[in-house]
Amino acid sequence: MVAPIGIPDSTLVSAALEHARAGLRQIPDDGWGRPADGLDWTCRETMAHILDDLGAYAMQLSGAHGHEGYAPLMEFSLSPGRPPCMFWPEEEGGTRAVLDCLDAVGGLLVAVIASVPADRTGWHPYGNPDRSALAAMGIVELALHTRDILGAHHLDHRAPAPIVEPCLERIFAHATRSDDPWHDLLAATGRTPESRGRAWRWDSTAAAAR
Repeated sequence: MVAPIGIPDSTLVSAALEHARAGLRQIPDDGWGRPADGLDWTCRETMAHILDDLGAYAMQLSGAHGHEGYAPLMEFSLSPGRPPCMFWPEEEGGTRAVLDCLDAVGGLLVAVIASVPADRTGWHPYGNPDRSALAAMGIVELALHTRDILGAHHLDHRAPAPIVEPCLERIFAHATRSDDPWHDLLAATGRTPESRGRAWRWDSTAAAAR
């Protein structure tokens, strides 16, 4: 059972992770070096970005004392030209290793959102988020970049409306709406022909501070 519209929570993050994993397991072991659809990154680099987002969002709420900015951990690049990251799936493990990493790091965000106090907030330049905003942020990054990876392999990806709609309501409240929440999310993030190249941002401000 997914969360009511407007309240993304740990259950919704879990559902988004399982949906993404179901699509990503179609990628062959040797398919992660292919350029992601519409990005300058490879599929593996795009997955590393997903993992970084999920892990960094979890760390926004996991500490008891809070901090301005992301946790001051060193990022690294395995070779020149690769984007810096905190998490890098083991290359020899193929798709199974990628899915295991997504399960583990995504599980951190699920656990943190499920367990921290409701009034705890983190940091983000688009508004300091509470649990529901971080859940929505993680789901949006996961769903969109899963689409980029699968698109590189000519595989269609649509996150289900019950997963997408609460995220739209939470961090894209003023985005244009239609009867297709997935299209609305793509439009809100510059991923439709009409919106491509348009500047966009979400509002992750904690609900109590709005």
